[in-house]
Amino acid sequence: MKKILPIFVSLTLLALNANATEVGILDVEKIVKESEAMRDIQAKVSKKQEEYQKEVETKQKSLEDEQKRIEGKKNVLSKEAMDKEVLGFEKKVDDLKTFVDRKQNSLKKASLDSMSKVNDEIKKIIETIAKDKSLDAIIPASQALYYKDQLDISAEVLEKLNKNLKKVKVTFE
Repeated sequence: MKKILPIFVSLTLLALNANATEVGILDVEKIVKESEAMRDIQAKVSKKQEEYQKEVETKQKSLEDEQKRIEGKKNVLSKEAMDKEVLGFEKKVDDLKTFVDRKQNSLKKASLDSMSKVNDEIKKIIETIAKDKSLDAIIPASQALYYKDQLDISAEVLEKLNKNLKKVKVTFE
């Protein structure tokens, strides 16, 4: 299967040196989808997300029960006492929103931090392959309009990544 390098990349490479530029192509999406490390990260983040969701649902149920309890006191309490109850309830609702935001941020940060570790390993692998094959440039497959299959280093990168990094520690705050 053949794929095309973008015209601007081709012209740039030709301008640099028409005969001496060696290029490799990397399918980043394939690496993300198929690497064991990325699957490990996704599984850990999904598991933690489910845990957080259960916590949120429990807190929401508690708030719903409290709201019903407050509504039941509506005709019994004075206006001042009712206002105090409502204010306390609204504070708890705000606290839940803050809790949800913190947990979402924790998931995002943990995911990004652990993916950064994978990206660092991918960069090392790419550098090694580029040196071994005397490649002058590595271009993402998504940016290529045309290229020969033998330029694609994705399988080699994926194989080395899966060998070097199967699991990644994911830290949630």
